[in-house]
Amino acid sequence: MTPRVSVVIPVYNPGDYLDACVQSLLKQTLREMEFIFVDDASTDGSAARLKEAERLDERVRVITMPENSGVSAARNAGIDAALGKYVGFCDADDTADPEMYETLLNACEQINAEVSFCRVFKDRPSGTEDVPLGFPDGTRFNRAAIRSALIPAMLSKEKDTDELPLSGYTPRNLFARRTIGMHRFREDIRYAEDLLFIITCLMDANTAVAVDRAYYHYRFHAGSITKRYSSYIPESFERSNDALVMLVGGSSACMARMKIRKRKMAVDVVRNFSMIGTPFSFRERVAHSRAYLSRPDIAALYRDVDMTKLPRRIAVKYWMMKHRQAFLLSLLFSTRFRKRV
Repeated sequence: MTPRVSVVIPVYNPGDYLDACVQSLLKQTLREMEFIFVDDASTDGSAARLKEAERLDERVRVITMPENSGVSAARNAGIDAALGKYVGFCDADDTADPEMYETLLNACEQINAEVSFCRVFKDRPSGTEDVPLGFPDGTRFNRAAIRSALIPAMLSKEKDTDELPLSGYTPRNLFARRTIGMHRFREDIRYAEDLLFIITCLMDANTAVAVDRAYYHYRFHAGSITKRYSSYIPESFERSNDALVMLVGGSSACMARMKIRKRKMAVDVVRNFSMIGTPFSFRERVAHSRAYLSRPDIAALYRDVDMTKLPRRIAVKYWMMKHRQAFLLSLLFSTRFRKRV
């Protein structure tokens, strides 16, 4: 069987979540599929589970990385091995509803689109949130609209706000293999690599289509990588943003959104010093924050922002960023995570 869709799943110590992921993929209503699990040197028994799944279902393929190389390297190995005309992605601790890939494929084939994307469920211990897409079902983006409407919506909201933009989350998308081409995930970027990959592919696409229904379940749990301190921040953020500017720098709409994106990500850098797993004492958090806020490029992000026109919560954070209030910012974020660090 030649697969119509290949799904690439990087795997690194997902624990018991892996079983639910595998089962959700094997229950897809689209049958002409292959599932490429890339075991990134897991140490939690995932390799044995994957080998058993491969034995039981011919659609499952397992690639084993010789050493832990990160999610980007794992995804790239899966892309290189993919045989499908279209390629999708899934994370090993998430799940997909049965109709997801058939729906995304049909959306592409009906109008010969190179990229389709759907809404996402955010599954938290407190409940499930169906995140709005922002575009009506079936919205078609030609090459010009991809650049003027879709990509800006992924970079940030039009104004500074705590609201999230259209998520640059790879698994919500289906890509034509011809559009991916030689594009790969940047292996030197450990955070924000998803959005960079998506926009890189979109820049080469002639048509994209929105599917305003939620099919993908993004699971939030204590071990989620986005909920823990990372030494790769801010370097990954800055590399990603620099690469995005190179891609979209000719668009005034995109560059305006990039300024907003950079401001929000700078707050995330300071927050990162106090997140779960931080190796720093409170005094060290303040010192790291002060050094970061003293950088001329970071100070410039907030210099001309009118705080009176911002929502109160974001205005307070931006005021502290602008005036280099490292102690207050560290206190704010350390208090928020005090039960978990």
